[in-house]
Formats: sequence, structure tokens, C-alpha cells
Amino acid sequence: MRIAVVGTGHVGLISCVTFAHIGHEVVGIDANGAKIETLRAGRSPFFEPGVQELLDEGIANGRLRFTSDYSEGIPGVDAAFICVGTPPRASGEASLVAVERATREMAACVNGPIVLVEKSTVPAGTHDRVTRTVAHERPEIADQIRVASNPEFLREGRAVQDTLTPERILVGADDPSAFETLRRIYEPLTSKGIPLIETDIATAEISKHACNAFLSMKISFINAVARMCERSGADIGSVAEVMGTDSRIGSSFLGAGIGYGGFCFPKDVDAFERVAHSLSYSFPLLREIARINDEAIEAAFLKIRDALWNLDDKRVCLLGLAFKPNTDDVRFAPALALADRLLGEGATVSAFDPAAVEEARREQPRIEYADDPYAAATDAHVVVLCTEWAEFKELDLDKLKSVMRYPVFVDGRNVFDPGDMTRRGFTYLSMGRPTPGARGA
Repeated sequence: MRIAVVGTGHVGLISCVTFAHIGHEVVGIDANGAKIETLRAGRSPFFEPGVQELLDEGIANGRLRFTSDYSEGIPGVDAAFICVGTPPRASGEASLVAVERATREMAACVNGPIVLVEKSTVPAGTHDRVTRTVAHERPEIADQIRVASNPEFLREGRAVQDTLTPERILVGADDPSAFETLRRIYEPLTSKGIPLIETDIATAEISKHACNAFLSMKISFINAVARMCERSGADIGSVAEVMGTDSRIGSSFLGAGIGYGGFCFPKDVDAFERVAHSLSYSFPLLREIARINDEAIEAAFLKIRDALWNLDDKRVCLLGLAFKPNTDDVRFAPALALADRLLGEGATVSAFDPAAVEEARREQPRIEYADDPYAAATDAHVVVLCTEWAEFKELDLDKLKSVMRYPVFVDGRNVFDPGDMTRRGFTYLSMGRPTPGARGA
């Protein structure tokens, strides 16, 4: 199949390289000329495991190319996937300006039957807007343009794997020919037994928001229970284990910590609440999910402050800046929100991350960035583990302690064993777990 992908961000570029990998002819389109030149030069503009290798493969075998010119990329394709950003407005609702712009640009260049596929996370009803825009822009060929929804369910850090071996593929359409086109596109995957779920468009649109909101709810729920464990002496790890053995609940997303981040969960929870409001339905649970997530960061901040008494003239080392391991994405990252809180209280903040330092530097230049975790921790009054990178699980803890000014360790992801950390001489504070022999700094 001949495929265009509009937008080469995290979702768009991964769609480009994986569609090419499974045998399609793909053109990636982006209005950002500098990004297109980077891609044409064979370099991924962001870090994601497996992307660079598939980018090299697609360019080498001629299945993958890039352009900033819609008139070069759209004519003749069977389907065009809309993968542009839908950032939050001040109100919390998703901005669909880029979706509308991409729709207009594509409609102007269409020269035959095509399926326009929403892959960006959009509110229910967006397909009607896309259809109307097409009708306004090209009324003479509007009957040749079909609209479908194909939400992505990718986890950053595992996005290539999630695309090539997904748990399910969701397709929403209201036209048999649109379904047929998408069946053909995904046949290399469905032929291996991966389920294809077909629904109407509105159901597909709302399903994406519902999934992200529910996963966010699980994280906020376990973090709220962690606060209760801290007040009662219970162990959140054991509580989560008990909960996870119930097949109706499951163990995933029950890791207490400093909350979720990234570009999807925070904006999608807010956007879903605004969708509910637009449908005249009050959904206050969604606002509470976001509030508890903010509370998790505040809980970590209070642990740091309580351990150090005053934060003025104190040095705090953050290990991990990306919102999760195996990505350089720092959008809505809890570590940066915590850094802002600490800097505002007069602390000096140092930090290290295996991949996200440059992205973080653009977001928060006041942090002192180091080249390794031990340099970041030198003279620190407290080290805070913010992202559970595999590298941090292998730290030489005795070396880390030797370079710190105070041996205070706040484990924001509950990676280390409390008893072992205490025996090593750390004042060890974790999220929702008792610490044997805890003592003040």
C-alpha cells in the first residue's frame, strides 16, 4: 500500500518506520523543514529504542522518504494518517488547529480515492469536523475521500515493539471501503494473529481517551493509597501485590511513585474531562485523577524538605529527568515539576539522565546538569530517584554515598530495598513503604 503520514513526531515517525518495515511505501510529511532535513539525512530527531535502526532500513530499501510538500506526498496514496500534535489549551481541551490545517492541506492535493485516518488523539466528533472541512475545501471530490479513526496505543520506550506486536489494532470507520483499506494496511500484522477491532468512528475516538484516563486513574489510585500506607504503617508494595492478584484489577500500573507524566496522560485526562463537559456530562473523577497526580509530586517534595529541614543552600540531586525510562521525552515530566518546586524554595538542583539531559536543559536551564550520576550527586544533601532507568538499578551505592554531603536518599520509584539501603547507612525514604530504622538527617 502507498501511505502518507502527516506529522513526524513520536507517533508519526514511529508509524512511518514501522509501516515501511512491514512492506508499505511510506512518505512522511512535516511542515518543519529542519526536521525533514534531519530525517532525510537519516537521523531520528528523538530517542526511542529501535527507531533509528528502522529509519536506516526504510531509507536504504527505498520504502521510506520525507517531504515538507503536501503536493509531493499526498497524490496517489491510498491512505494518509494524521499524526500531528493536539496540545492542551488553557481550558484543558485539545487544540485541533494542526488537525484542521493538515486536513486542508491534504484535501487540496487529493487526486483520487483516499482514506484520511485520524491517528492523533482527538475528541469524539472530530471526524465530523474533518469530513466537513474536506467538503468545504474540495466539494467536487468529497465523495472520494473517506475518514477513519485508528488510535495509537503506544508506550514511549516500547513504541516500536507496541506497533509491531500490539495487543490489538482499533479501527473506526463508517464506510466499507475505509475498513477494507485499513485491513490491507494491517494485514502483515493481523495475519500473525493480532486482533483487529472494528467499530464506528465515534467509538474509536472515545476509546483512546477512555483507555488513557483509566490507566492514569490506576496510577493516581495507588499513589493515594500510598499516602494512606505512610500514615498507617502499611507497605504499598504489599498492598499492590494483593490487588494485582485479583484478575479483575491486574498488577500493571500499580507502582506507587511520584506520578505519571509525558505528553499523553496529563493532556488526555484534561481533554477527556472537557469532552464530557461538551456532552453535558459532569465527570469530576477525571479532575481528581489529575489532582492526586500533582499531590504525588508534592509528597516527594515534602519528604525532601522534612529530611533537610530547610532547603535554602541545600543541594538536591535528581536521578532521571525523562518522564519514564527509555525515552528522552521530558514533557510534563514529574522530575522537572519537582525541580521547579525545589528551585522555588531556594535549593540548588543538580541532575543526570541517560538520554534526556539536552531536552531537559531546554525546559529548565537553572538545573546543573552532570555527565554521570556520581558527578550529579557530588556534595548533594539528598539524592532523589525520579526515573527508574535500568542504569540506576545498577548504581554503586557505596560510591554514591561517599560523594554525597548527607546520605539521604528519596526513592521516588521504590526501586531499592529499604532494609539494604538502611544497612548501607542511608536515610532512606520511599513512597508508601516503611523504612526499617529510619532516622533523621
